[in-house]
Amino acid sequence: MTTGLPYTFVICRMASLIHPSYDQLHRGRFMADEGRVFDQLHLRSGSVHDKMKYDERYTEYIRKTELLPFISLVSRSMPKMNPCAITTLVDLWRPKTHTFHFYAGEMTVTLQDVTLITGLPIKGEPICFSIDSDGWREIMVGLIGREPGVQGKSAGASYHWIAEHFGECPADADDETVQQYTRAYLWYVVSRTLFSDGTGVNASFMWLKLFAGWEHGLD
Repeated sequence: MTTGLPYTFVICRMASLIHPSYDQLHRGRFMADEGRVFDQLHLRSGSVHDKMKYDERYTEYIRKTELLPFISLVSRSMPKMNPCAITTLVDLWRPKTHTFHFYAGEMTVTLQDVTLITGLPIKGEPICFSIDSDGWREIMVGLIGREPGVQGKSAGASYHWIAEHFGECPADADDETVQQYTRAYLWYVVSRTLFSDGTGVNASFMWLKLFAGWEHGLD
């Protein structure tokens, strides 16, 4: 499924599954009933390995977060996405049932699928923390040694700023500096791959707070 034609064909064949009432604005209905042609969706994904250099000194601390398998995966390269295939899946997703409605039946993604594909941990206690951003600049200085200055109204920093200041850990860095660079690396990767915001250019401060402590995993 590498061109727009197979995508249009699949959606049109799925028109019988489109509910006539609450799917009035579904793209598949416009394709099947009105013959309209839509472009494939633009995929927002960010590369990590060409902006942030992984340092083996980070491993000791990342292992404590239980994110090492995931970080090892994305630090090498991001998987290549097929825009047509992703667009088709988006249009076949039913939010009321949390399933894909394929021509052959329903299918969904399980937590086991997620952990097998990404290496993310799914067992244990849920991660709960405050998303309050009061005093975020001072807290950021305590976690990574600096703050971005005046960049915008939201709490956080741009990916460009993070990569510019934490792209490569100095060879003579002491342990405290290595931990700061590790936090910045994790912040960049998690924000860019798992929790990207609507702008696609900023990392939210609340994800940096995840890595405030190492001794108890994601404290």
